Amino acid sequence: MIISIIIVCLSFALVGFTTGKSHRAAIKAYKENLRKYQKEKKLTDSELQLFKETLGEAKELILSWEETNKGIKSLNMIEAQELGLKSSKEIFKELMEHPKEINQLNEFLYIKLPGVVDASKRVRQIYEAGLSTPEIDESLKSMQHTIEVISRSITDDYEAIVQEDSEEIALTKKIIGEK
Repeated sequence: MIISIIIVCLSFALVGFTTGKSHRAAIKAYKENLRKYQKEKKLTDSELQLFKETLGEAKELILSWEETNKGIKSLNMIEAQELGLKSSKEIFKELMEHPKEINQLNEFLYIKLPGVVDASKRVRQIYEAGLSTPEIDESLKSMQHTIEVISRSITDDYEAIVQEDSEEIALTKKIIGEK
């Protein structure tokens, strides 16, 4: 019986040690990948810190927006029509690839994304409250229109990024074709 208890205790100790060891290895790998990313993208320490904070906030907002839309038919219809959430995810990916372009997307990061998330949360709250008066319905309609406009604007931002990339590729093709 005592041997069984000792074996169990040793097992827990070994698992704890292994978990701690793999955790340290994961942290080391993360830091190494972060340094590699910083060097590859030519970011200073302060640029990297700002980038991490800004994109961390953007990621949380995008995930929150996605969660807020779940089960709300009108919000899902707006997304299906305007593709603002999907465009936000693509802009996020673009920023991960080209972190130096973060300043070009300040309006998206600091105005549009937080605004559309706040409006979507408010719409969800109104639906969940289950109250309907002419004034509430009018406010709801106004918020949904605001979400449409901002979503469309976010998609326009992503379209501009795609257009710019297309122009760069066409220029490269032209340069190569001329040689």
